[in-house]
Amino acid sequence: MNEELIRQIVSRILSDPSLQGLLQGTGHQAPPSRVKSEALIILNYVSDFPGVLASVQERWGETYTLRILPSDQVCQAKPELSAGMSWISAEEALGKADWPKVILPTCSANTLAKAALGIRDNPISELIGQGISQGSSIELITEYLGLTNRTPAAYRELYEGYLEKLKSYGVVIHESLNQSCADVKYGSQETNLILDQKFVSQQPNLLAVEQRIVNQYPVINQPVRTVFAEEPDLKREEIYYTKKFLGDKQAYGFPEASRVLVSEGTVISPLARDTLKQRRIELCLEREKGRGQG
Repeated sequence: MNEELIRQIVSRILSDPSLQGLLQGTGHQAPPSRVKSEALIILNYVSDFPGVLASVQERWGETYTLRILPSDQVCQAKPELSAGMSWISAEEALGKADWPKVILPTCSANTLAKAALGIRDNPISELIGQGISQGSSIELITEYLGLTNRTPAAYRELYEGYLEKLKSYGVVIHESLNQSCADVKYGSQETNLILDQKFVSQQPNLLAVEQRIVNQYPVINQPVRTVFAEEPDLKREEIYYTKKFLGDKQAYGFPEASRVLVSEGTVISPLARDTLKQRRIELCLEREKGRGQG
């Protein structure tokens, strides 16, 4: 490199206005920008991409740099991303050592089932499995699962069981992308929270049955006895059920005309209640200390 070329390069550098300001003491250095962690957004197909992406940006965009991993259907639709979002390929996503945050804003029933069962047969389910294995913070939205008031109760119960399983893995479940909506409290002590509000509001008969059962429970911590059918005073086989969810499958596993004792906080599906009644099984709330009533 000759001397003249070096002189021209130095001259151009020194003539830069921003450098001149710094040399003269009048320049202003921009404050360092806050570095945000990356969040992986696993996007399944929905009809309202603009609304979903805007909600995702509003809810998580201030905290995270949002990288969008599209499903095959989303790739075909090619929705326009909101500001602050960028696409990421499956290869890039899998190449990252770990994701501090994984979000499923439009979780499909297929993705939900695979995540709960530990099936990792495609990039999306593999990334979810990796996130669970590594203890990443995972959030899942249920409003796009496609279950309606016409969905058979047993089929709903199947997917409610998957949600229970994911919650036991540490996955945070939300009912809606709308931040004002309460989280879905699977396993809560409140009666019938395993059914979403839209489904329950369209089932007045179901609500009436559940309310009659709730009304039979007096003040918390007092012994409670709920009998589903009038039975003569007979000696029943007692079964102590310790799990937090009692579904129709478990109800069929109890001996007929037995007595099942559950602890406070056990979630019982409406279908299981009907099965217990049909099989003349007595359901009791276990005492706080010791076992239930004889």
